[in-house]
Amino acid sequence: MYVDASMAARAAKERQPRKNLLLAATIEADGLRVPVRIRNLSEGGAMVDGSALPRTGTLLTLTRAEIEVGGRVVWQTQGRCGVAFDTTAITVDEWVSGNRVASFQGHRGQARVDAIQQAVRSGGELPAEPAMAGLAPDLANLGTRLVEEIYHVRELLDRLGERLIDDPHVIAAHMASLQNLDRASQILDHLGAILGADDPAAAVDAVAMQELRARLMR
Repeated sequence: MYVDASMAARAAKERQPRKNLLLAATIEADGLRVPVRIRNLSEGGAMVDGSALPRTGTLLTLTRAEIEVGGRVVWQTQGRCGVAFDTTAITVDEWVSGNRVASFQGHRGQARVDAIQQAVRSGGELPAEPAMAGLAPDLANLGTRLVEEIYHVRELLDRLGERLIDDPHVIAAHMASLQNLDRASQILDHLGAILGADDPAAAVDAVAMQELRARLMR
């Protein structure tokens, strides 16, 4: 593992609270574009994993649907890397949805408040309120969102299972429940693969869990 000490220290100092999730995205760096998964995220940066990640210090662009942000790799190890964004203008919710929300004359959050205060002090006109964007879901990408949510729930179950099996008393008292927890995680993994497959019928036929395959094909 190679870490730029000064960059890592600055990133740790400035790091904002992160949200654990699992989102499909792409990284473009040094003329290459590779798929990655965003594993945790804040408005200032993200941790991603993938099979071909850029080296520490590399400038890159992280893209998810309509969201595209420049950044720099601050650490990289074992198929994961930390990315510090060039801007904090995009919220975590926007990253999750893959879409930008309507802005207020180009101002968002505290910047919007500052713009209003400046207009009041100067006696100028207040920035006009833009038309509200429709709240209808992005149905074109709903299938992708469902797959991501399924994998996110599976990851939560896996983390819970990992914590529980660290306690030998829990294992001794709740072995059957732990096995069911593992079975639930496997089912979610299969369901995510089926929903995300180009050929769902073939994906169902490839399910290794016989009981699940039978329920899906009944």
